[in-house]
Amino acid sequence: MPSPVEHPLLGVAFALTVAIFVGNLVAMGYWARAEAAARDGSALWTFVALFTVYGLIYYVWVRYVRGDWESRSEPADRREQLVTAYSLALVLAFVVGALVTPPDPVTQVLALPPLFAGSFVVSYLFVTRRSVGRGGESAA
Repeated sequence: MPSPVEHPLLGVAFALTVAIFVGNLVAMGYWARAEAAARDGSALWTFVALFTVYGLIYYVWVRYVRGDWESRSEPADRREQLVTAYSLALVLAFVVGALVTPPDPVTQVLALPPLFAGSFVVSYLFVTRRSVGRGGESAA
């Protein structure tokens, strides 16, 4: 019987976890560029702010929960909503994984891909229902 570290499912889960993280870097870069272009800001500063978990949580709180972010010059398109949901889903999957899995890395790597898939659905619904509406105004 193979040990848990040598299990073939762990290799697949590890590859998916790496793909999710690399995809998140690409998504964050696109999201930062789109946000900076829509708000006439710095893409580098936006990327740095969104890349840190604290910056991402602050951004979501100000833009979606409080709704007092300055107006955009153009509403978020579907692609921007997808990359926003992708990044939020990764944070949500980490939080849920920390709460429901044992504190060993093998179990957390195995749990991340399915948790990410479920979190993506929740995040996408959150982003599309609370996204920037018509005319640059926040949808309440």
